[in-house]
Amino acid sequence: MTQITRRTMLVGIAATAAPLPAVAAPALVQSPEERLEAAVSAVVDILREMNPDHVDVIRQQYPHYVFVGIKTPPKSVEWTGPGFYEVEGKHPNGNRWCTTYWLDRVDYKSVPGFYYRAESRWRGRLEKTIRLKPDKVRIVRRRDDYPHA
Repeated sequence: MTQITRRTMLVGIAATAAPLPAVAAPALVQSPEERLEAAVSAVVDILREMNPDHVDVIRQQYPHYVFVGIKTPPKSVEWTGPGFYEVEGKHPNGNRWCTTYWLDRVDYKSVPGFYYRAESRWRGRLEKTIRLKPDKVRIVRRRDDYPHA
């Protein structure tokens, strides 16, 4: 059995009652604009961490509000039958295009696979017909309400 002396009791009480040493200097007072800038930067960092595939973070700051968002491409849809579809593709020079075509799926006769026959129409009249390879284009959405049918 260890003996607790009066001296060890006093040292223990003094250690618990002593103030903690200062770890950091007091924070500098920041203006509201600086605090807002820090908060927006933190939100941008969190969005980039949550969405590593989409690094295009849109950040717009106005006097009365702040908009921070991520621009994500729309999810593509499957071809569900002949009709008007909004189709997106890329030119050989790298520029992207997006337009509405009347799409019909056509199977190749000599090899397995298919292509899309895309018809460009304006006010009900056929303008041109082209072939689109399914691996080169992306169907954005079906447009049953296309006004130029």
